[in-house]
Amino acid sequence: MDVLIVDDDAVTRLALSAALEEWGFVPILAENGEQALKKLEMDNAPHLLIFDWSMPGMSGPELCKTIRKREDGQFFYILMLTGKEGNEAIIEAMEAGADDFLSKPFDHRVLKVRIAAGSRIVRLEQTLNQLASRDALTQCWNRRMIDELFTNSIAESTRKRSAFSIMVLDIDHFKVVNDTYGHAAGDLALKHVVSILNTNLREYDQVGRYGGEEFVILLPATDENEAWGVAERVRSAIQFQPTVLNDGAKIDLTVSIGIAQFDRSRDINQNTFFERADKALYTAKQSGRNRIICAD
Repeated sequence: MDVLIVDDDAVTRLALSAALEEWGFVPILAENGEQALKKLEMDNAPHLLIFDWSMPGMSGPELCKTIRKREDGQFFYILMLTGKEGNEAIIEAMEAGADDFLSKPFDHRVLKVRIAAGSRIVRLEQTLNQLASRDALTQCWNRRMIDELFTNSIAESTRKRSAFSIMVLDIDHFKVVNDTYGHAAGDLALKHVVSILNTNLREYDQVGRYGGEEFVILLPATDENEAWGVAERVRSAIQFQPTVLNDGAKIDLTVSIGIAQFDRSRDINQNTFFERADKALYTAKQSGRNRIICAD
């Protein structure tokens, strides 16, 4: 686990780094609050933080308050180090947003157990976030999370002026599967489809279950033609890889897919963009199913 150390004293940074490496952590270093905030904007930013109280510019408590004002919902566990002593210092640190407090010079044994406790809390928070973001049955993203990723992808495409496409996929005649084989078989079929999606999509594509047997796939840096190639690979794989039930019986499945490429000139919001792909899906189903239709 990465740990962000924020301290203007090079000797302290070196001592903390050596101790953390010995305990199996990866130290990330910053000399002041401004550097720390930049590092927390990076992808895969550390979530376990150690701050010094007294630093030039932004103090430790000020840095705590700034981080706690973030609106992105990210969780950070903050341990404050200081030469101050007494209950007033502890109260001030905690009111600023610190989770724990350690006086300097610190006992390495005490630091070790407190860092271990902080890492357990960070891992628990990450596990809870994963559970809240995943579809319980298929383990792909749930609707809330895929909507959030959808919003972020549109923003990134707009910022970079890059292509971005989505696929809306629906399993054909899924009600017949449930009615014929039972809901347990239907659950196996859903998990089978997601497994095929994960195998045939690229590592940077995102899959979310939108409800029932409908899925949304985000395809960053992908135009409509490239999206059609991805969709055809998925459609073909699902058609020719039946779901195998526990008793050995096989269920043949097909899917219908609607595709749309983000068009900044007319997609005034996320809903209008999604509706174009959803209408393409509807056309695919009305045209006989087991096919791909691109919007427009």
